[in-house]
Amino acid sequence: MKRPDARRAPGENDRTPDDDTVVDPTDRPVPGHVLMPLLTRLTQESMDADYRVVAERRRAAGEATGAARSRGRRPWVTAVATGVFGVLLTVAAVQTSRNADVDALGRASLAERVTQEKAAVRDLQDRAGELLADNAAAEASLRELREREDQLTARVSRVGTRTGYLAVRGPGLRVTVDDPLSGGDIRVKDEDLHLLVDGLWAAGAEAIAVNGQRLTVVSPIQNTGGAIHVNVRPLNPPYVVEAVGDPDQMSGRLLASTNGSLFYAVARSLGFVLEVEDDDNLQLPAARVRTLRSAVPGASGDVSDE
Repeated sequence: MKRPDARRAPGENDRTPDDDTVVDPTDRPVPGHVLMPLLTRLTQESMDADYRVVAERRRAAGEATGAARSRGRRPWVTAVATGVFGVLLTVAAVQTSRNADVDALGRASLAERVTQEKAAVRDLQDRAGELLADNAAAEASLRELREREDQLTARVSRVGTRTGYLAVRGPGLRVTVDDPLSGGDIRVKDEDLHLLVDGLWAAGAEAIAVNGQRLTVVSPIQNTGGAIHVNVRPLNPPYVVEAVGDPDQMSGRLLASTNGSLFYAVARSLGFVLEVEDDDNLQLPAARVRTLRSAVPGASGDVSDE
């Protein structure tokens, strides 16, 4: 068996296992140092080595110089740092001392202010208690004054009603009197109305008006020139006498009174036209206030409203 040749001739063509293409070895790239002349290569390599040596020496010299400089600067840098740190400690201590003094002063001032405010609060509380007591006393006095006012108002109302200087409204009797239907010389006169009015007062009337003329304690009822005048005002028949009061009681009391019974007797004997009726809503005007010409003090200092 023939052994294959392990070596190939330099000029022998190479073949790939898959085809018969011949590969030319001259087509491969050639390194630059192979084509460089030998002298140039030796010169360049020696210069590169020299540059590396010089650079390493300079680097070593620089590191030594930096270390020496660092060793030269380290003492005074340390001293400066120590001094600055001391100054900072001193400033901090002084500031802390000042803050402590300010805090102590602030606490003392605050405590004094709190004490003053507490005293002011106590004074205000005492003042509030006094004002509450005064308010309670004023309210009690106000209630008394209101009660007194109500009493005086009621009394003024009663007096005004009885004297005729206050308009009134309420239930009562209406008595209408007219001349006889037979005519002649018989007429209702002032004394006839006097009897009727006095009988109504006695029966419990609170206010009386004749044809809208309110009667007062000084109201005259008199004949003048053939006509009856009330409060100096002439009236024409029929005469309507209105009396405010309890109509149920006044009807019986009028008949039972002396003047009332006498009036009924005169009216029947002379033939007066007479009509008596109840009214739940009588309205009597107030009398015209007349100028007071004279007055006489009474025996008592209190004026009765009865």
